[in-house]
Amino acid sequence: MLAVASSASIANLTAAIDVAVTAGATVVSMSWGGSEFSSEASYESHLKKAGVTFLASSGDNGAGASWPAASPSVVSVGGTSLYLDANGNQTSAKPEVAWSGSGGGFSGYFSRPAYQNGWQGNSQRAFPDVSMVADPNTGVAVYDSTSYNGQKGWFQVGGTSASAPMCAAVIALADEQRKTGGKTSLTGSDTALYAIAGSTDNSGPALYGDFFFDVTAGNNGGFSATPKYDEVTGLGTPATVYLVPGLAAW
Repeated sequence: MLAVASSASIANLTAAIDVAVTAGATVVSMSWGGSEFSSEASYESHLKKAGVTFLASSGDNGAGASWPAASPSVVSVGGTSLYLDANGNQTSAKPEVAWSGSGGGFSGYFSRPAYQNGWQGNSQRAFPDVSMVADPNTGVAVYDSTSYNGQKGWFQVGGTSASAPMCAAVIALADEQRKTGGKTSLTGSDTALYAIAGSTDNSGPALYGDFFFDVTAGNNGGFSATPKYDEVTGLGTPATVYLVPGLAAW
C-alpha cells in the first residue's frame, strides 16, 4: 500500500506512517528525510512497533546526518554504484562501489545502539545499516504512465529513495517465509541483520560474506567504504539468496 502524507510536516509524515501500520503493514519504507533536530527522539514511538520493520533512505547528498535515517529504530539504507554488463552480470573490471551521494555518518542525538557494538567504535549511532544500488548513473528502470516534465514511459532512476524500498522488499520476503513457518514478522530487523552478519558456523568461520557483499571502495565525501561496516554502505549489500532465509530463520 502507499500512504501519502498531506504535507511534508513531521506531524503529517508520522501520521502517514501510523496509517500504514494501522492498515497492517509489517514493512514500512520511508524515502524522505531531513536534518536532525534536538527533539527527534520524541517521535520514536512512531518507529517502534512490534512486528514492524521501518526503513529510511540515508540521503543523496553524501556525508552528513539526517532523520529518520539516524534513528536506531529504523534500518537506514545507503547506496552503491553497481556496474553490470549487457546480460545483467556484475562486471569484473569494476566492482560494486560506494556511491558518492550515499548519506551516512553519526547521529548528533542518538547513542550507539547495542546492535552496533563491535561493528563501529563511535559512541553515537552510525548509519546507514545496509545499502543497495542508488547511483542514478547505474540505477534501476521504472515505468511511469503519468507524464512527468513532459515525459512518460521508462526512466532510469536512482537515489536512496530507490534503495530503501528495494531493501524493504528483502525484509518483506523474509517476513513472508517467517509467516509460512509460523513465526511473527520481524521487529525492527537491525538486531537480526547485525547478528546474522556476525554469525559463524559450527566450526568457527565467520559467515559475514555469505549474507553481505562487502563494499570496500568509494566514499561519500566524509567517510570511505572499508571492510565490514562503514558509514557509507553500512554492512554492505544483501546477498539476498542467503540473507532472506537467514532472516526467516532468525
